[in-house]
Amino acid sequence: MKLFDPITINGMTVPNRIVYPAIQMNMGLTNRRARAFYAERSRGGTGLIITANTSVDNFACEELWGGEKELAGFISRCHQLVDQVHEAGGKIGVQLWNGNRFPQGRGTQVAGREADPSSGDRIAPSAMEDMRALTPFEIESLIYRFAKGARKVREAGFDCVELHGAHRYLLCQFTSPEVNKRTDKYGGDLNGRMKFGLDTVKAVRAFVGKDFPVLFRLGALDNDGVISPESLTYARELEKAGVDCLDISTSGYGKFPVSPVKRDKMGTLVPLAEAIKKVVKIPIIAVGKINTPEIAEGILTKGQADMVAIGRQLIADPFWPEKVKTGRFNEVVACDSCNINCYSPAFERKLPPNAPLCKKNARVGKEWDESATRVE
Repeated sequence: MKLFDPITINGMTVPNRIVYPAIQMNMGLTNRRARAFYAERSRGGTGLIITANTSVDNFACEELWGGEKELAGFISRCHQLVDQVHEAGGKIGVQLWNGNRFPQGRGTQVAGREADPSSGDRIAPSAMEDMRALTPFEIESLIYRFAKGARKVREAGFDCVELHGAHRYLLCQFTSPEVNKRTDKYGGDLNGRMKFGLDTVKAVRAFVGKDFPVLFRLGALDNDGVISPESLTYARELEKAGVDCLDISTSGYGKFPVSPVKRDKMGTLVPLAEAIKKVVKIPIIAVGKINTPEIAEGILTKGQADMVAIGRQLIADPFWPEKVKTGRFNEVVACDSCNINCYSPAFERKLPPNAPLCKKNARVGKEWDESATRVE
């Protein structure tokens, strides 16, 4: 199966085409819970793991930790996570974001804020609702922080870094004409609306060097369910700016669902990846309810993408890759895309204490506990 062919992205050789994408479950990065969760997905055969969306300031801002020494301690602890994933056979990267839509402190990953750390404000390209517009100086500061954060990701031993430019978060908002009403160099026509994202990628590339893989989760804009030509242009420009791989999701501003549910068809976001693959030369990751080997293999053999991101299915059954590879299809614990337990901890906090994070797999979040029931 092509699903189990290796692929190399700027020097990083991934053993297969299976990606566990960034899913925020509020586990952190360096505690035993997070280490065991990601390591188990690696043991189950996942080729590349992208950690949950992590505030860039956790890697870039010493002040959040209390000083340079404390940040260095965090970076050192990250090596434990990386080592456990590597020992299990996989690769691992960090997804950096600025989750500007959340109130200060909500959904925090490790220690950082999703708002501007200098003020605690919720920020946006243009003033909207209870969010204020960024100044040009603040935008330049954010670009620097993304670059510095990416360099710290490399220092922490991770195999790659991914920038979160999807799902109506800050990098994605700048490209949307519905949200970005700026009249300076960061707004206006598409060239202006792309500038923040492209400048961020260029700065990251300068800080991490030429030989470190930089991925970008691109939230494709769509018009009534058809990809916008602007997204195709942006993809080409991101490639020119230094992105090594595009992870294609939705912007959250069109008809495509950010997180497909039961009623959505399998591979619901794949058309976005397929359209962008036609206009770039770098590898493309497809995502969106890719739960079965038939769907996953079909995407690859049809040339719709080069890798497949399988998220919630790998929460329900971290050994899905190994079971598929060895033909143990009847042993797979199938995800039914309920979105109840695995998403509530991050965004709704409706679960009672000690509630399972997956209704199909009670071991999720308890992988460190040898007595917790396995699904392998």
